[in-house]
Amino acid sequence: MAATITEIKHNPGKPDQSFQCGLLHHGGSCMVISYRSDRPYSLGDIRIPSGTLTLAYYEEGLPYVLWKMIGPGGRLVGHYVHLCDRVRIGPDRVEYDDLLLDLWFYPDGGCRVLDEDELIQARDEGLIDGQTADRIRTSAAEVRCGIHRIKGDFDALLADLGVVANSG
Repeated sequence: MAATITEIKHNPGKPDQSFQCGLLHHGGSCMVISYRSDRPYSLGDIRIPSGTLTLAYYEEGLPYVLWKMIGPGGRLVGHYVHLCDRVRIGPDRVEYDDLLLDLWFYPDGGCRVLDEDELIQARDEGLIDGQTADRIRTSAAEVRCGIHRIKGDFDALLADLGVVANSG
């Protein structure tokens, strides 16, 4: 089993993105990986500090990828959810088809929908149809309703794996 994993994000109408990540758990159809940023970056106007640790959960069949982001001081920065299709897990890689719409969950529980403009643009350009756009929005609403369970299940898995992370 590889100690590193290649994460491949397939983007509609854009080049694929690849990242080298650490493997924390490979459960066949699910995977936990980690990535530590070496520079600050932004998700829209949300600032992610350099040194942030991302713990990410991927599972075949789920309509999302969950990232728990912990700042360099151990403080929870937030949870980031990529809505996606076709998560595919192999021995040395994980791939997914990005569905453009993302959700950001602040440590206090507040939620923000990100990239609605990209979803609308993809629909307008014919990269996705209106029915797909509606399905993506429905998935976003379902994740928002279930986020406490989703985060709790991930925290329990991290604890079972012995991964120390802010439980926020």
